[in-house]
Amino acid sequence: MSAPRKVLLDTNVWLDAFDGMRPGSASACELMDRCVATGVDLLYAVASAKEVFYLVSATLKRRVRSEGRDVTEADARAIASYASACIDTMAEVGVAVGADESDVWLARRLRRVHADFEDCLVLAAAERAGADLLVTNDEGLLLHAPVAALSVVDALALLGRPDGM
Repeated sequence: MSAPRKVLLDTNVWLDAFDGMRPGSASACELMDRCVATGVDLLYAVASAKEVFYLVSATLKRRVRSEGRDVTEADARAIASYASACIDTMAEVGVAVGADESDVWLARRLRRVHADFEDCLVLAAAERAGADLLVTNDEGLLLHAPVAALSVVDALALLGRPDGM
């Protein structure tokens, strides 16, 4: 496989990048940095923005509660601000791939191959955008993707070191 020019990142890769406590965080950040540094276009399904906002917020609220505290109004504002900043970052380093009825149609057909409808919408976005590569850490999606798909670690290996080493 030649070096990709357009890479669509699955929602879980964005979440890894924005949550330093997730095991794949460092690798996801490295992949994003390497893509930006080498001129690879980063893409994301428009639905991923909603998912990132919701899941980042929910995770941070859960962490507050796990400390035995209630989520205060100030906590909620700070969490919403951080979740918004994550979406801003997605828009700054990547391009949203829109969706319409044809994507829903394709995602419904893709459910024959992969049962998770949200993943099928990501696959439809990869198709719509003409992505060279889908990057995901979802093992099931890697097994069933009808498009070229790699894990973050494998995508980093494919891209090689930015200094050529």
